[in-house]
Amino acid sequence: MKNTFWFKSLRLWVEGLLLLSLRWGQLKSGFDPVTGLSRQNLPGTLLAVLIVLLAVAEAVLCFRLPGGKRTYLNCLAPFGQRCLPFLVAGSFLVAVGAVLLSGGGALAIAAAVTGAATTVGLLLFAACVRRGSTPRAFQLLPAMLFSVLFLLAIYLPEECNPVLASYYPAVLAASLIACSFYQLSGLTLREGKLRWFVFFGDLAVPLCLAVLLDGDGGLGRPAVFLGCALVLTVFLQLRRDEVLPEPEPEEGEDGPREGTAQAAQE
Repeated sequence: MKNTFWFKSLRLWVEGLLLLSLRWGQLKSGFDPVTGLSRQNLPGTLLAVLIVLLAVAEAVLCFRLPGGKRTYLNCLAPFGQRCLPFLVAGSFLVAVGAVLLSGGGALAIAAAVTGAATTVGLLLFAACVRRGSTPRAFQLLPAMLFSVLFLLAIYLPEECNPVLASYYPAVLAASLIACSFYQLSGLTLREGKLRWFVFFGDLAVPLCLAVLLDGDGGLGRPAVFLGCALVLTVFLQLRRDEVLPEPEPEEGEDGPREGTAQAAQE
């Protein structure tokens, strides 16, 4: 399977723009203007069908990747000059969008704080990798926390909404963002799986683009979704064409035990 620029990133944005056009058609004519209830709508039906088809296609493609737990440096290449500006732009969009999220209370404050921390963490992570140092999980911890809080900020206002079609794409996109950052963070600890990161990331990017017109008219949600799409695209683009072999276990685990057993026999 060739991991070209088209395959790893550009096709995801083409898929996202297609989903966005279908979502726009659904929002325009798929809901009753008086009651807000969903009604039969071709773009809405095609949107749901296409999301399912994309999930099936990504599952088939991603399960061709090596299985098992992997390390970050063995799966992803260092940041290049071309990727870094997109990472910076996406990180700042996440921070700005987190601050502009509608609503109040502790959840909104926590989302704003962790959103700003996400930007700092991602930039520190990129600088660490560019220096050749071992990436640290704590630098991605703010992104993990923010993705969960962002999901709650989207879902909780809609939990009593009977019109599933009005909010399920945004909830699904936020869920995929959270799963993607979880798997990415796991790679720094050799606890993540490359195929699951690619699966969630490849679905998160087009879904984030599909819901740019969703929300209450504010700029918070679209900025966060666009920022996350840029950040995840950068990491997906850095995936190595050939995964490097994982390091062998340290001798401290098996070596001393064998030596001790031989000494005991003597």
